Amino acid sequence: MKEIAQAYLHEMTGNPTASFHKDQWESIDELVNKQNQLLVVQRTGWGKSAVYFIATKIRRSQSFGPTLIISPLLSLIRNQIDSAAKLGLKVVSYNSSMDKSERQIAENQILASQVDAIIVAPEQLGQTYFAENILTRISGSVGLFVVDEAHCISDWGHDFRPDYGRIVRVLQNMPKNMPVLATTATANNRVVNDIKNQLGDRLSIIRGALTRKSLQLQNIDISNKSERLAWLAQYLNNISGTGIIYTKTTKDSEIVAGFLQTQGINAHAYHSQLETNEMKEQLEQALINNKIKALVSTSALGMGFDKPDLGFVIHYQSPGNVVEYYQQVGRAGRGIDKAIGIMMLGKEDGRIQQYFIENAFPKEQQINQLLEVIENADGLKVTELEPLVNFSKGTIEDILKFLSIEQPSPILKDGPQYFRTQFDYQIPEEKIERLNIIKQGEWEVLNNYHKSNTCLMQFLSKELDDPDSQPCGKCENCNPANKLPDKVDSELVLKANDYLRHRYIAIKPRATFASSGNNARLAFTKYGLPYSANKANLNIEKGMALSSWKDGGWGDLVAEGKASGVFSHDLIPPMVKMINSIPYEQRPSWLTYIPSPRHPNLVKNFAHALAAALNVECKDAINIAELRPPQKTMENSFHQSKNLDGAFSIDTSQGYSSPVWLLDDAVDSRWTFTIAGALLRQNGVTSVVPIALTSTSKNN
Repeated sequence: MKEIAQAYLHEMTGNPTASFHKDQWESIDELVNKQNQLLVVQRTGWGKSAVYFIATKIRRSQSFGPTLIISPLLSLIRNQIDSAAKLGLKVVSYNSSMDKSERQIAENQILASQVDAIIVAPEQLGQTYFAENILTRISGSVGLFVVDEAHCISDWGHDFRPDYGRIVRVLQNMPKNMPVLATTATANNRVVNDIKNQLGDRLSIIRGALTRKSLQLQNIDISNKSERLAWLAQYLNNISGTGIIYTKTTKDSEIVAGFLQTQGINAHAYHSQLETNEMKEQLEQALINNKIKALVSTSALGMGFDKPDLGFVIHYQSPGNVVEYYQQVGRAGRGIDKAIGIMMLGKEDGRIQQYFIENAFPKEQQINQLLEVIENADGLKVTELEPLVNFSKGTIEDILKFLSIEQPSPILKDGPQYFRTQFDYQIPEEKIERLNIIKQGEWEVLNNYHKSNTCLMQFLSKELDDPDSQPCGKCENCNPANKLPDKVDSELVLKANDYLRHRYIAIKPRATFASSGNNARLAFTKYGLPYSANKANLNIEKGMALSSWKDGGWGDLVAEGKASGVFSHDLIPPMVKMINSIPYEQRPSWLTYIPSPRHPNLVKNFAHALAAALNVECKDAINIAELRPPQKTMENSFHQSKNLDGAFSIDTSQGYSSPVWLLDDAVDSRWTFTIAGALLRQNGVTSVVPIALTSTSKNN
């Protein structure tokens, strides 16, 4: 049997002399010959996919059914299909990115037993159609069950995903003697024990050494944003090969990539907010083919991305713990002798991490409110829930997902609608508190890693409970001669600071006043605004914001002004510069502003000063008609728009016709601009150009 497996390895790798890494054949043997349940903990690049595809090839030759692979990321799915094809295996994916016809073709092939392996994202396990029409019909014939990135099952995993909780229940309906393979590169003893408790006593464990001999690790002690940007611009081209720069937020991935581009470095932002999957694929391929120097990415580019010759991984901002750090930095140097892993620690990192910890689980009040609304209705879609609860769409979806995997679940999904079940529900407060304490402790360990004067690789491998942890001899502490400089050119720092201060944020007009005509009627009982802003000729133009909130540039000065109640006149010259950069069909001849009910002079005084600098008139055109709660307390589009219905009135005594600049101190959802602009348009203003001092949107 080993000889057969060896031949398949040659076929898969295209190398007639290839041999199994330590524990690869042993893992295949456990699955194929012993039909065991197996957890494999091995470093990234070890070859976990080779194990389950060779096992699949053997099992299929023995007339067993297809392999079912639970895989977390689309990038991983694409790579796996390509790998399997080298063995002549027919592999199909079934996922949410596919259109209806693609899913139908995949379904037909699966049900006709025309495939060797099926790859699904864990989220598919919660889809009623897939569960009832596909999974139920094939469950009795599955020849091998694979859980990739199995640490996601665990409550203690660094990126616990609720949908993974369904896997345990799915396994209960599979053949009892079916071999199971769970794989991960990022599991310490706590995670391993939790996976074992969930998957059952039959689970055996094969754990390999986690030390990455090719990786040269280093920490850079620069917390200031401008200095970190300057360091990247100064030294990135001195590092061999291509790589990944990790950020914590979408906004920061755009900032870093944008600045590097201004310095002639071919870097591109990569995050979940990219418009299409095709864009993501193009960027991934560009990096794989060394067409770009770096992708500046959130954690969206992590598990599953495979580039053996990746030359570096740099963390512009730190991850949440050393387990996550090992998983990400381990992308580098899989197939080359030397790669560099660098972690910076920004002064904003602690604040960002605290936000993630505090918002990792739904709040009890939110859960209870949502359950009450669902209970009082005969089935509700997500879009129908938005008017009934003041939560963001994302929060609603997260709560529904969180509740749907509870056992027993207090909700039932039937098609797009959610119903209340007969089961009472109480949030597991003790468990959540325990997990939050663990995460706080893990954050402290990461800070200790950043300050460590011992071997950095050994520090990581010890935290991952590697029994063979040893000094690497390559990191900055083992061999200081390998250390890259941390001194930064002052001119580059000034350029970075200037970039942060002139990174204008586009304000895109809203095309509609609601998500549907019915929601428009519900939201605007006073203004009577229709569904479409464009069709009613009440739309605003494209505009700009000077900064993003606390961005290390003008955004910091705006935040200081908000806190003190007076915006500095230092903001006027950059605002004039920004305004003069906006393209116009007809340049506005006057300026007005959105008044603040709680700080009536804050925006007003700045607006008049700005108008004087632009040499135009400032008119107090918009009045507060009704006092409303702050917009920042409104969580979704319906409530954000409804909260403004009747809030403003227009002073019609002055008469308006020509285009206007409409100023607000901050923009987030764009609803205030949208509604105030529509009122101005109703009163004769030909075009409204929104301008703001800062954007508080998380994506800017």
